Amino acid sequence: MPVVRYSALMLIPTIFCPIVYNVMILYKSLKIILRCFVYYLLGCGLFINLLAIDLYFYERTIFYKIYDKTEEEIQLTLNPNALIEREKYLKTRLGNAIAINFGQWQPLPGSPSVPLQHIKIGGNIYNSMLAASTALQDGQSMMIGEGIYHEPLIVRSSNVQIIGSGHVVFDGAAAEGKAAIVTKGQQISISNIECKNIAVADHNGACVRSEGVGLTLNHVYFHDSEQGILSSGNKHLEITNSRFEKLGKNGFAHGIYIDAGEVLIDSSLFLASVSQGHEIKSRASKTVIKNSTVASLSAEDSRLLDISNGGILVIENSVLEKGPESSNDAAIGYGLEGITHNQNTITLKKNVIILERDRYNILLDTKANQAVSVNAIGNVIISKDNIDMDGLNWLFANRQEAKIEKYPKLPVLEQIQQPEN
Repeated sequence: MPVVRYSALMLIPTIFCPIVYNVMILYKSLKIILRCFVYYLLGCGLFINLLAIDLYFYERTIFYKIYDKTEEEIQLTLNPNALIEREKYLKTRLGNAIAINFGQWQPLPGSPSVPLQHIKIGGNIYNSMLAASTALQDGQSMMIGEGIYHEPLIVRSSNVQIIGSGHVVFDGAAAEGKAAIVTKGQQISISNIECKNIAVADHNGACVRSEGVGLTLNHVYFHDSEQGILSSGNKHLEITNSRFEKLGKNGFAHGIYIDAGEVLIDSSLFLASVSQGHEIKSRASKTVIKNSTVASLSAEDSRLLDISNGGILVIENSVLEKGPESSNDAAIGYGLEGITHNQNTITLKKNVIILERDRYNILLDTKANQAVSVNAIGNVIISKDNIDMDGLNWLFANRQEAKIEKYPKLPVLEQIQQPEN
């Protein structure tokens, strides 16, 4: 039988042809995969752009939130120390802006009959909040002597008055992990009290936690805490001649947070909520604000007012200022967590409204499907962005046109003259 001999050259086709064939198949597969990938990217890009356009025209608030957050993350990535530097700058700037406009809060004079760092109920003197709160009976007044108190107060009695005699400060202590003062009784009045540095485990540390029915605050100064007032189930809250400043925590705690009943605010200041908190958050059926100032200044707050579930909202003869660093484009949010009340109206009358956020500004943010009656008359509105507001109001593009002092000065209500028709 003949022997077949193979040379090395004869083996070349046998070895390399399958390799070449497989390389060609791989190349074609890669081309298909690459083409599909390109189509995918083009499709995604088109989808994202269409989504962005849709958000811009129909949900502009969401669009700007996404844009602002992306911009912030890019800046922090490029400069990791930017956040710390920015916070220091804003804190200094904010303190200066508050001082220029309002100066320091001043307590009312004290009574010589109330000893320093002691508490007086009737003719009896107590040396601790615990002893005094235990002794306090319905219908009595508790006079707190001048000094700084690191002990919280729980008020269980009803129809009582808590009065600071001189400069009384609650500093840092919280009862039941809730607040410096926890009210559980009915019809309680608190006046001439300063409160600061309240923080608790659930980040809802308040100067006053109202768990009873009926609370009146007069000439109080609540500041630099997680929350000023947190009210649960309160049927009536009244605030007069008071000041709330630099309050908030992670967007969940605010200057004041009221979840029910009616709220009346008169001749008070709500300034510079921090950590993306609202100056005022209310779920009440009726919220009335008169002769007051609600202002961001240079704080990184959220909305000036968040009227979460609708109801009756009245703002009269007040100053609303949305500052340049505010994290939310809307000055007033209304019914954004659903309408739950029977009567739902908004009245804005004879206010000065300044919208000077560096980015986009909205005066009133409501859900598109809400049928809410808005009565706006006699307001001076300053904004670089177009504000669509029916009624007889005066709109200006900047402070200079409105003849109002430059930022950070806020107008004084008594000095504001309505423009001539």
